[in-house]
Amino acid sequence: MSEAFDPFNVSDADDLFTATVTPTPAPFEPVAPVKTRVPSFNIKPQYVVQDKAPPINVLPKMDLKFKLFEEVTSKALPGIGEDGTVELFVEGKVMAQAESSISRIPPFTLQITSPPSSECDIVYQNFCKVQSERKIQVSKQRSIKCKVDIPQQKAECEMLRYSMTVETKNMPLLVQSKATLKDKICRVGIQIRSNLSNEGDINDLSISIPIPNTMQESTVKITRGADTGTWDECKRMVTWKIGTLAHGQSVLVSVEAEISHTMAQLLAEYDDISSAKFNEKIHCPVLVRCSSSSDTLTDFALSASPWMEDPSNLSLQQEQSYRLLHRVPTRK
Repeated sequence: MSEAFDPFNVSDADDLFTATVTPTPAPFEPVAPVKTRVPSFNIKPQYVVQDKAPPINVLPKMDLKFKLFEEVTSKALPGIGEDGTVELFVEGKVMAQAESSISRIPPFTLQITSPPSSECDIVYQNFCKVQSERKIQVSKQRSIKCKVDIPQQKAECEMLRYSMTVETKNMPLLVQSKATLKDKICRVGIQIRSNLSNEGDINDLSISIPIPNTMQESTVKITRGADTGTWDECKRMVTWKIGTLAHGQSVLVSVEAEISHTMAQLLAEYDDISSAKFNEKIHCPVLVRCSSSSDTLTDFALSASPWMEDPSNLSLQQEQSYRLLHRVPTRK
């Protein structure tokens, strides 16, 4: 019979505190990789459809048209006129026409460049209000800014008028005239050339010479330009109707007549036919008329831009024209 277990009896052979136990290592077994399943996401773009596009602030469109016309009379200045200096008397007018994409015409800013107020006087219509005016130091001109409210669509209306008296050397026509006397026959010749600085051709060109009483009307003869010239005995006037003179081209006309008996007696008293008295008696001024549909004779200039407080998409078209009556004394 086996002995009963005594928990308090500790023997050398059964010493729990001194016994050494060596564990047996477990065999190595490789671990299989763990397969992880990644879910696939099929994401499609989402489109938001609006019932109505947001409103866009579109500027109204305005087509603006200016017509600048000048009525000009001029004369070559005595003494200094020989260098081409001419005095101009100008009456100008500006017409305006506007068309807008909306029911009303938006206001716009009018910029004017003109000679000083001492030389140029401007009269504005009620719908053209001056906002500012300043002097340009370099050119000694003045710059004027106006607010314009054209009252009616598509209708052409007068915007302003101006008048001025100025001197210039830049004339559209270069006029040379000369009177010669030979064997009691006085001949007057005129040569006209279109200035190369012109924007276009000269239109409606005509040349007139009044025949003074110092020349016998019954002996008047057109020696150059007979196909375009006529002699009006009642008005004592010779007129050549040239028509169009192309850019840079020239024309030459002449007329001759016998001097009167009174003039012949005067010549017998004066050996020097270039005397002041003879020049006064034989005086034959030349009158030149013409027009242009593509140019003006002054520095009066216009421009337009939208009014900042009521903007618009503005486009500007300008037309310039003039009608000229030029007087040149005949030089001997």
